[in-house]
Amino acid sequence: MATTDDFWCQVKLFTAKIREEFEVFDQSPSEIQDKEQIERDGRQANGDTLVSLGSEKEARRFAIVMHTLAQAYSHVTKGTYATRRDVFYENVALYRNQSSVDRTVEDLARMCMVPRHGLHLTITSKGLVAGCLTYTTNDGLTVNVQEANQGTMIPDGVGTISEVSSEARYILVVEKDATFQKLVEGQVHRSYGPAILITGKGYPDLPTRQFLYRLWTSLKIPVFALTDADPYGLHIAAVYKFGSIARDEPGLCVSNLAWLGILPSDLAALQLPKKALLPLTPADCGKLASLAAHPDISSSEKWLRQIELQRQLGKKAEIQGLTHIQQDFLTTVYLPRKLRQGGWID
Repeated sequence: MATTDDFWCQVKLFTAKIREEFEVFDQSPSEIQDKEQIERDGRQANGDTLVSLGSEKEARRFAIVMHTLAQAYSHVTKGTYATRRDVFYENVALYRNQSSVDRTVEDLARMCMVPRHGLHLTITSKGLVAGCLTYTTNDGLTVNVQEANQGTMIPDGVGTISEVSSEARYILVVEKDATFQKLVEGQVHRSYGPAILITGKGYPDLPTRQFLYRLWTSLKIPVFALTDADPYGLHIAAVYKFGSIARDEPGLCVSNLAWLGILPSDLAALQLPKKALLPLTPADCGKLASLAAHPDISSSEKWLRQIELQRQLGKKAEIQGLTHIQQDFLTTVYLPRKLRQGGWID
């Protein structure tokens, strides 16, 4: 995570660049007229788009950027966090919609060359955690995750939590909320633990990935992923382990995460009925091709083998498909056997 000094340095460089682009007050009328002509043409000779504060749209955009930057700097210097939703509601008239805040935070992270969570403007987490875990929030509140029957929300300001403590032997990251709830209801984290269960409810958001990374680095225990045996399940497991294909950032990737299942290589041995095996769609095949081209996946023989095997099978299966074998097959047979005997890929 960027320090306050690093962030302030990037802010100064960024604001200096803005001043260069927007300073027109000391220029002669002919220079301003030349710029107005360039603006009508759309681009300067060097290819950069010229932004003019004379435009109401651009003036508002400039105000949004500077207001968001001020919010970020305030929280970074204080060591506090705010959700992007909070930032939006503090000035609805300026932002007008939530997407305006989200877009600006993404732009600022790129322009200031810091990770998105380094701005201390977080998104509201959708992830859940259950099991053997306690931690302390920034305001001194001790959270005992085991007290929540259906899991507890992952905190938004992951960077502020402290005193992370657990006797868990491993962390299990679950793709779907429905499967997560089934495991929690079946007390899997106690019966085959102690363990910590986490779900990002599909593709994980930044707080969920950051929280998992924090637990992994603090507790130093194995991390497993449980997903569907399809291209999107593989992708979700890969996001936790390798990072996003579009954008990689420090403090998010759990490099020793192992894909526990359901693996394409598991399907033959499971002998699922035909109705539980779905054909791959053209979109699925395209997803497999893009995953195979991922720099980290392409250098992993084990992960590439699963991709190639799925392509050859031409089939996919969901975790829920295991109920066709036995209603509680996942919790009484599949998971215990996998955790005991191995058979995952790292």
